[in-house]
Amino acid sequence: MKKKLLELIVCPVCKNKLTLKTFKENREEIEAGVLLCSCGQFFPIIKNIPRILIGSLRVVVYERFPDFFKEYKNLLPQEKISKEIKGEDLKKKKTSESFGYEWEKFPEMIKEWEKNFKLYFAPLPKLDLLEGKTILDAGCGKGRHIFYAAKIAKEVIAVDLGTAIDVALYNNRNTENVYFIQADIYNLPFRANSFDFIFSLGVLHHLPTPEEGFSKLVGLLKNGAGILIYVYHNFSNGTFNFYLSALMNFFRRITIKIPHELLYVLCYPITILSYCTFVLPYRVFSKKDKSNWPLMAYANYPFRVLLNDIFDSFSAPIENRYSKEEITDWYQRANLKNIKILENGGWHVFGTK
Repeated sequence: MKKKLLELIVCPVCKNKLTLKTFKENREEIEAGVLLCSCGQFFPIIKNIPRILIGSLRVVVYERFPDFFKEYKNLLPQEKISKEIKGEDLKKKKTSESFGYEWEKFPEMIKEWEKNFKLYFAPLPKLDLLEGKTILDAGCGKGRHIFYAAKIAKEVIAVDLGTAIDVALYNNRNTENVYFIQADIYNLPFRANSFDFIFSLGVLHHLPTPEEGFSKLVGLLKNGAGILIYVYHNFSNGTFNFYLSALMNFFRRITIKIPHELLYVLCYPITILSYCTFVLPYRVFSKKDKSNWPLMAYANYPFRVLLNDIFDSFSAPIENRYSKEEITDWYQRANLKNIKILENGGWHVFGTK
C-alpha cells in the first residue's frame, strides 16, 4: 500500500481517518500492516493491499490469508469471526469467489485492451475529461481499464471485492499513480464528494441490488463530476440473442453450482463450437454487411477472450439485464445530467452530477 492512500481513505463505518501500523515495508510500500480506527474497526494490509471489509464479509480475508493472521497474531486486535454468512453477504461472497477465480485464470493483458478501453469510454465527450482527475474504478477486475485510465488521470483508486484485486495490482505493478483496495461497493472507505470521475464497467449487474450500488457510487462524486457504467441489456423478444439468452439462463441454474475448475474445462468445447460456427465464418464474410451476426465482436479478439466471456456467463451467480428506459431511470432518479447512452454489447452510460 502506498502511504499516500491514507490521505484518500476513511473508515467505512464511521468515516473517521485511519491510522497506520506497519509490520513490513519496502520502498515506501506497506507490504504488511494494519489500519486502525478510533471506533474499534481495523483492516489488515496484506500483500500490499488494504483489505477494508466489514461485517461477515471479513471472513473472506481470514479464509484467503490464514498465514498472515497467524504470523501477526500478537500485533493485531483480536476479533471473533463467524464463518456463517447469510443473505446478501453470502451472495457477494459467492460472486467475489467466482470473479476471483475468473481473473486469476484469465489474467492476460493484451494489446486489444487499448481499443476495448476506448470502446467502453466512448460515451465521454472526450478522454481528456480524465486528465488531472482523481478517479475511482469500482469493480476493477484484473485491472485492464486501470492501465489506460492511469495514463491520462492524476490518480486512480482501484477497488474490487475479491482476489481479483491482487491480479489487478500485478498487472499494474509498474504504474505509480494507482492505489488498490479490497472493499465492497456498498461500504466503500471514502467520504462523500471524493472523486472527479467514477467508472464501473460490467460490475453493477452482478450485484444483489444493482441500483443501490449505483447510488452509493453517485454519492462519492463531486458536483460536476461524471460517472460511466456498463451493464448488460435485455434482448427483444423473437431475436436470436433473446433465445440464446433464454437458453443460457436455463443452463445457468446448473452451471453456477459447478466447481469453477470443472466449469472451466466444460467451457472449452462450447467455446470451440461457438468460435467455429460464428466467429470464423464472420471473418471470412466480413466484407458483407452482417451487423447482426452473432458473436461478431469476437472476430477482433483472441480465442481466449471468447472463452473468458463464456465462462463468465455461466459462472457469475447473479446476472441482471436492463432496457434502455430502465437504465435511464437510474440516472434520472440520481439527478444526473448530460446523460448519454450507447449500445454496444450492452449499455454504456455516462452522466454528470
